[in-house]
Amino acid sequence: MIDLEERWEGERLHFSAGALGQSVAGRVDIMERSVRIELDLPWALAAVAEGLQRRVRKAGMLLLEEK
Repeated sequence: MIDLEERWEGERLHFSAGALGQSVAGRVDIMERSVRIELDLPWALAAVAEGLQRRVRKAGMLLLEEK
C-alpha cells in the first residue's frame, strides 16, 4: 500500500509518498509555460536519479505538448 500526502500552496504542490519502507517527498511548481518537479530521494533511489530524471522529463514533455 502506498501512503500519499499532498497539499497545495498557491501554484505549488507539496507531496510525500511512502511504500516498502522507502519515502519520497517533493514539490511541483505550476508555471504559465512550464512545470518544475523537485524530489527529495532516499539514497537508494538517488543512485538511479539521473535515469529517472530523463524518463520523467520525456513523459512530462509528452503531457505538455500542444495537441
